[in-house]
Amino acid sequence: MFYNMRPHPLPPKPRYIIDPVAFFVALIGGPLLFTLLSFWALFIPVFALVFGGPLYLAIGLPVLLWHLRNRDADPGKIGLLAFFVNLILMAPLALFAAFEQDAEIYVGGLALLAFGLIFAPAWGYFFGRIYLFLRRDFFARPRLL
Repeated sequence: MFYNMRPHPLPPKPRYIIDPVAFFVALIGGPLLFTLLSFWALFIPVFALVFGGPLYLAIGLPVLLWHLRNRDADPGKIGLLAFFVNLILMAPLALFAAFEQDAEIYVGGLALLAFGLIFAPAWGYFFGRIYLFLRRDFFARPRLL
């Protein structure tokens, strides 16, 4: 009577296989293309690429891998995801800087947050557009693994 009380495992969920070539070209090409198209704005995108690029690669790489494994590559949703990831990571730093007595740290923290809230979604959107353009048909449908 009690032998079958274990919960049944959930059926496997279909997942996307990430196209590695398209992913890495888009990962590098998204920020570079946005910078190329907008560098005329007082060279601010060039500085954003230098200061934000390492953080984008360190945080964006695993977040994008997770997102593309579970969801289709919608550029708008990827841009929104990048916005919220940047907000979640940078807002505590800006708040910490607000409690410091040094005004330079506070202004620097707010500047990083403000520029990140602009550039993160743009880089994410461009990543998504490039990825969709380069992704091969085999990788466009989720599969049971």
